[in-house]
Order: sequence, then structure tokens, then C-alpha cells
Amino acid sequence: MRLKILSTWALSAGAAACVAGCAGGSNVPVGQTQLPPAPLTRPVPVTLNEYLLGPLDTIGVNVFNEPSLSVTEAGVSLSGKVSLPLLGELPVAGRSTSEVAAMITSALNARYLRNARVAVSVERAANFTVTIDGEVKKPGVYQIPGARLTLLQAVALGEGVTDLAKLNEVLVIREIDGKRYAARFDLAQIRAAQMADPQIQQSDIVVVGYSRAAALTRVLIAALPSAAAIFVGLSN
Repeated sequence: MRLKILSTWALSAGAAACVAGCAGGSNVPVGQTQLPPAPLTRPVPVTLNEYLLGPLDTIGVNVFNEPSLSVTEAGVSLSGKVSLPLLGELPVAGRSTSEVAAMITSALNARYLRNARVAVSVERAANFTVTIDGEVKKPGVYQIPGARLTLLQAVALGEGVTDLAKLNEVLVIREIDGKRYAARFDLAQIRAAQMADPQIQQSDIVVVGYSRAAALTRVLIAALPSAAAIFVGLSN
């Protein structure tokens, strides 16, 4: 995935304003990266942060050519540990699957095997949550059953957008190394396969913008019957 990044100073003015209601247009350009002092001509790829394991997650451990050492489902305890054959309890909370695989590989090579090859997968992610806000039918904090979710899927969790949603004003807010960033996406372009559907990461915030034009149209339509009655009364 390529994420278009906005610096923290712009996030407070742009994303926070969008949470309150993106009416007049965001400062985050679609399809471009914006970093002061001038926008770049191409998006900057961001290395995906892997899902970090936590209590009550379930992982799978595959030790190649060693079925007796492989585990289809290993639950992470409340203390953040998993129990594996020969190795006993290992601390995995706060680590990615690749880090856990490297730890298991090192432990097996140190005591039992030569050139062990280990793959670790997330079977059930109890700690993957995403916040969906703005012009969706059901905003809230959602727990994701797996460790993969796209922006379109995230919006679907909120039961889709409202009639007042501004489809080209959808922000994904993300924390990377203690700093907050935002990227703006166009749902209409994603649905039309004109823009990639980005992967949502653990603890991301998705904010669907507010269309002032749609709101104004709704107000005018609602006011039409009353206005017609007034005109009828005047003609009489």
C-alpha cells in the first residue's frame, strides 16, 4: 500500500476540522504527498507496520518439516505469552509475527535444530481495532476478526456512508513512531478501481467527510413543500 502522508502540524488543522465536518474541502490532496515546504510529485511509500500481538490473540506456528513442533492454534495468554512444544512459554505480546518467528527460530537453532525455518501467522486478532467516524451510518470502534482490513471494508463496518458523505474527503489517520499522520482517499475512485484500496492498520482512525452541498440540497428539498404552501396562500 502507498499512503499519502500529511505532517502532524497539518493534521491538527485538517483532520480535526474534518472530524467536526469536512465542509469546505480538506488540506490533504488526493493522490499526492504533501510535506512542507512544497508538495512532492509522487507518493512516498510507507513501510507497513505489522500487526502487534496482544493478549487473547491466536497465532499459528509452522516449523517447516517438523510437524511435531508446529502448532495450528496457539493462544496468547493474558500475560502475553504462548506455550510451544519444547520451548515452553515465550513472550510475544507487543511483537509482530516476523519478530516472533525470528525468536522461535533462534531458540530452536540454539537447542534442537539446524537451520530451522519458522512461519508465524495471526489466526484470530483480538487486539485489532479501528475507529470509524464522520458520515457513516454507524460510527464506533470496531474489533477486527482478522489482521487484514481495507478502507472499503472499514467503511462497510460502519454500515456504509450517509447521504451527506463527501466521498473524496475520507481521511485515514495513523500513528507512526509516536507521530500522527493523515492520508486522504476518494471512495468513488476506489470503487471504480481508479485508486488502490489501502490496507487499514491496527488502531487507525477512518473519518468520512461531510458534504455541505448535499446538506444544503436536503434543506432546500425539505423546505419546498412549505414554500409552495406560502405561494398558494399568497395567490389566494
